[in-house]
Amino acid sequence: MNKPDDAKDKPSTPSTPSTTSSGDTTLGKMLRDGSLHHKPPHALRVRLRDELVKAGRMADQAASTSSSNTAPQRETPPPGAVQPGQPTGNVRPAQPTDAAWGPSLAPWLFGGAGGAILGGLAVAMALLVGRPPAPASAPEAQAPTGLQPQEIVSSHVRALLSQHPLDVVSTDRHTVKPWFNGRLDYAPPVVDLADKGFALAGGRLDYVGGRTVAVLVYRTDQHPIDLYVFPARDKASAAPTITGADGYAIARWRRNGMTYWAITDAEPSHLRVFVEALQAAN
Repeated sequence: MNKPDDAKDKPSTPSTPSTTSSGDTTLGKMLRDGSLHHKPPHALRVRLRDELVKAGRMADQAASTSSSNTAPQRETPPPGAVQPGQPTGNVRPAQPTDAAWGPSLAPWLFGGAGGAILGGLAVAMALLVGRPPAPASAPEAQAPTGLQPQEIVSSHVRALLSQHPLDVVSTDRHTVKPWFNGRLDYAPPVVDLADKGFALAGGRLDYVGGRTVAVLVYRTDQHPIDLYVFPARDKASAAPTITGADGYAIARWRRNGMTYWAITDAEPSHLRVFVEALQAAN
C-alpha cells in the first residue's frame, strides 16, 4: 500500500525557466517602457530657442525697413498733430480719414436715407427705359404736308395703268359733286369746262400726302388732266406755278382755301390754258 507521502505519488511539476530576468529586457518591453527614448540635452534646446527668437527679430526688422522705404514721406504733419511750441490744452487726437468718414457714412448709405435714394434712382431708370416713345404728331386733316410733285406723278400713273381710273363716270358736275358727299370731310368744287375745250370725265378718290383727296378728271384732245383738290393749310392764295417732272406738266396753286394740283401728259401750254379757265370759272 502506497503512502501519500511517497515520492512516486507526487505529481511532477515543470521546471520554471531560469531566464526570467533576461526576458524582461526584450525589445518589446523596451519600446513599451520608453527606455529607448532619449531627450535632447537641455543646452541644445536652449540654443535652438534662442536662434528662433533671433531669426524672428531679424524678419520683423527687414519688413519694417521695406515698408518705410516704399511709403511716401509726409512733408506736413497730419491734421491735429501738435506743432513745436503749440499749446496742447485743447488739441484733439487726429483720427484716420476712413475712421472719421466710416461711422458717419455707414448709417446714411445703408439706412433709410440711402434706401430711399437708391429706390428713387431705380424707379427713375425704370421709367426712362420703359417709357414708350412720344407719339408722332398726327398729320393735319386740313391738308397734306410735304407733298412733292413726284407723288402726284406716281398717283397719276397708277390711275392710267388701272382698269378703273374713275370711281364715278359722268360729264355732269351735278352728278360728280354729290358723289363725294360722305366720302370726304370737305366738298371739292366741281366746274364744267366743256365750252373751254376741257370736258369733265368724272372723278375718283386717291391717297396722297397722308390723306384721302378728291381727283377730278378732265380731257382735252384725248389727253387726261387729273385735278387734285383738297383743303389748304395756308389759306392765303398763291399764283399758279407750272413745272415738269418725268415728262408730265404739273401746275400748283391755292385759291379760296383750297390747294390745287393739276397734271397731264399734254403740252405745258394746254395745261396753262386749263388753269386759267378753271380760275375764271371759280
